[in-house]
Amino acid sequence: MKNMYKKMMSVVLLHLLNSSLMRLCVHIKNVLCNFRINDFLFAQKMIVIGMATGMMAVATAENITIHPANPKSLESVVLRIHSYNMCLNGFPSTQVKQISSTIRVDLRTGNCNIGFVALPNSIMDVDIKLGQLPSGVFNVDIFETIDLPSGGAGIQPRQLGSVQFTVTDNNAGKTGPVPLVDYTDHWWNPQESGMGFSIMQHPSDRIFAAWFVYDQAGQPIWYTLQPGQWLSSTAYSGPIYKTTGTYLGTTYNPGQLTVTSVGTGTFIFHDYSSATFNYTVDGITGTKEITRLSF
Repeated sequence: MKNMYKKMMSVVLLHLLNSSLMRLCVHIKNVLCNFRINDFLFAQKMIVIGMATGMMAVATAENITIHPANPKSLESVVLRIHSYNMCLNGFPSTQVKQISSTIRVDLRTGNCNIGFVALPNSIMDVDIKLGQLPSGVFNVDIFETIDLPSGGAGIQPRQLGSVQFTVTDNNAGKTGPVPLVDYTDHWWNPQESGMGFSIMQHPSDRIFAAWFVYDQAGQPIWYTLQPGQWLSSTAYSGPIYKTTGTYLGTTYNPGQLTVTSVGTGTFIFHDYSSATFNYTVDGITGTKEITRLSF
């Protein structure tokens, strides 16, 4: 509470000093005041940083969290900084580095023209993707560098906080084949533009795949492959369904939903970026060679 009170008082005091300086400049109509004000704003940042160090040097556990709270291997891990002052910092550019089990996150931010005073809608949560990690215990240190108004090298990095989390082995206790790679992505054949797959591989290892293609009349149609099972660490097979339902321009009617089993499909992943899809749909058997879609 003392730190919070100290920060609030410092912001109020500096805001009053800034307002007084502005009134004085208007009164004397001195063009040099523009430079004086810019110098004051820079000094204001320095003063507030010094006065608020006790509260802002290291963030509390409530300010920094990991999502999901209990990540599994091959699951994307996201660091969230709660109530980040976007006015003070501008939208931050980030750099993530990992050495062994320690991850360092550096945020480089711009300066705010009115120092540490928050503007409406400037306080928000910031998410930073740490990546997909193997099982183990990881420590994350978060640092911030604020660029100077003059375009100089910036204030030396200061630590915003740190957090520790544990990634559990997604394959522990499982029997049968399991994937070693996350194949989540959009897949297609560059020679067959307009046809493709959206593959989502859940941390449970189950795959949900949507296949967008065309029917005999040349009209768009899509199928889903769900659920299924891994035949090996690189081959996944399951039933294919065709679904129809309510037109999007009307109120949803659950009674119009129909799910029809139309065949089976198998993805055979040759490597991280290429695969073969074998299918039988409505009595038609075929093969599609697909790769990840690059944007």
